[in-house]
Amino acid sequence: MRHMSSGRVLLAVLGLGVLMPLVSQAQEEQKVSVQVEVVLASKKGSEVDPPELAKMKEQFQKQNFNFTSFKRLSNDKLDVTAKQSTEVKLPNGSNASLQLVGMKDGTATVRVAIPRQPTLDVELGRQGAVYQKAGKHVGGELILVLSPPSK
Repeated sequence: MRHMSSGRVLLAVLGLGVLMPLVSQAQEEQKVSVQVEVVLASKKGSEVDPPELAKMKEQFQKQNFNFTSFKRLSNDKLDVTAKQSTEVKLPNGSNASLQLVGMKDGTATVRVAIPRQPTLDVELGRQGAVYQKAGKHVGGELILVLSPPSK
């Protein structure tokens, strides 16, 4: 995990990682499916919407991130491949980019690129969640949440 000074990077890895590796046999191209949420975290109010984000709030408090309000802005299941970046539109007008770097023993390495944030390669398995800071928006911070696809 890369640490940067001045608090510019927010990356919390919980559990053993998050992606369910899938191999497309027709094209023999590796891909992973991932649930991608965009959450607005702020210090204004105490709303947690939907209630499932209470776990995220708890994790942030344990790591001394003092956000009090969490609101899900989008929630999509995406397939991420090595051939082409998968774009995630952010409400602040920019895009996050996800690309599969490789897979080994059920663990996927995914490159996460967000404008004005360091590009990170994260290792993802079958459980847990990864939180990545994705820029400022309406008085708070956008957080990209990568997790296993919901059933």
